[in-house]
Amino acid sequence: MKKYLKNYKSFVVLVSIVLLSASCNDFEELNTDPTRLTDINAASLLTQVIFDAGTRSRSYGDIGNYIGQYWTNTSLIDQRHRYDFKGSDSEEVYNSIYLTLYDIQDLKKRATLEELDDYVAAGLILEAYLTTYLTDVFGPVPYSEALQGDDLNFTPIFDSQESIYIANLLKLDEAYDLLETNPGGHFIRGGDAFYNGDNEKWRRLANSLKLRTYMKLVNVDPSVIPLIKGLIEGGELISTQDETCAIIYDGRFGLESTTATGTSGSTSLGETFANQLHFTLDPRRSHMASLGRDTNGDPVNVDENGNPIFLGVPSGESPDIIRDFSGLAAPYTGMNGVRAPSVLISHAEVEFYIAEAILKGYIAGDAGNHFKKGVQSSCEWWGVEEDDIEAHLAKAEMQLSTDTETALKQVYSEEYLNFYYQGYDGWINYRRVGYPEFKVGSAMLIDEILQRMVYPPLIKAINQSNYEKAVNDWLDNGDTMTSTSWWSK
Repeated sequence: MKKYLKNYKSFVVLVSIVLLSASCNDFEELNTDPTRLTDINAASLLTQVIFDAGTRSRSYGDIGNYIGQYWTNTSLIDQRHRYDFKGSDSEEVYNSIYLTLYDIQDLKKRATLEELDDYVAAGLILEAYLTTYLTDVFGPVPYSEALQGDDLNFTPIFDSQESIYIANLLKLDEAYDLLETNPGGHFIRGGDAFYNGDNEKWRRLANSLKLRTYMKLVNVDPSVIPLIKGLIEGGELISTQDETCAIIYDGRFGLESTTATGTSGSTSLGETFANQLHFTLDPRRSHMASLGRDTNGDPVNVDENGNPIFLGVPSGESPDIIRDFSGLAAPYTGMNGVRAPSVLISHAEVEFYIAEAILKGYIAGDAGNHFKKGVQSSCEWWGVEEDDIEAHLAKAEMQLSTDTETALKQVYSEEYLNFYYQGYDGWINYRRVGYPEFKVGSAMLIDEILQRMVYPPLIKAINQSNYEKAVNDWLDNGDTMTSTSWWSK
């Protein structure tokens, strides 16, 4: 990592909006966003970018559920579990993230003018989160020549995943230092919909996002192992559930409050996800999906021991095969009576990373303890009762194996379960660790698991030369769904 940091110490972080609208042909009009506020304080901007960081990065979030094999569609209407995408599927997440990045530039500019270091730091953290998310989904993307103030650049170069990762690590360091040197600020203007002005929690967020980054980087650069060790030993990571970084749609800060409902009748749990849940009779099942029942209210499907099966459907199969299943479990759209929160990074995720790091020998410690802390935190998040959590953790299947490879698979499985309803995160983590085993369905448009989303159609037309250079230089199988990430396992 030192060799990378040396090359990027002077990296100037300027991220810019690209392609604000796919339909506007008048670039003068495009350069002026009629919905954009021109004189707004840092507090209001912070609330807006926090909201957008979660909701826009989760745009078309159903795609994440389908490609992560959490859901399967049982009709002919939506076949994204077969990787049958529309151009708008890529466009929505791509354009939405850049729109949010544009607002973050406004936040940083306003906060700098008002000498509010903590608001600048929040902008840097959210910027790093979103651009990492973007490159994880697509691969190389415009970054260093993208947003440059209000001067739109419609032909920015693409940057490699490696350079984006290194630049974002520097951003997180910068944000941490700003928060550390001004701990009395505590977001005094308000607007912090994540942590209500707690700078310490923001510092923990910055470090936890660094840990997530290093856990991907270590696949290609073992020199980050001491950095993983240092972060964990330093202890300044998300360490309790109330430090989980998420947008809760409960009406606070003017955020929309909606009630959780069932999904449409054409959506069921995916078999990969359902099987992982059934293996341990996970108590989160009833909080995530409704059980298929007959007219008498009894479970349609039970196992050999009489336990109800929340039945899922294999991904990537044709409707003719899927129709043979009955009594399917239908996922809910939320939890605890409200719309599912937008989670950026959770306490459970951090605990699982620590357990993983111990098992891989990066650091000494009790992997089993952190494994159980992660499971407990995730179960609590989903509203499982305390007695049910204790009973679950006491099961033989929930004791971490003494065999390292088996234990790692247990951790990976719980990471996968924990990433449910977090957009593309479960699929991204699968590409990092290769577990659990995803199913390649007979009706998938490719004969392997999706590795990336292809670029939106419009970018190829407007920025063709830079697009072609990025594809030729960095994508091992072109602009296709099978080109692998720089850090993929």
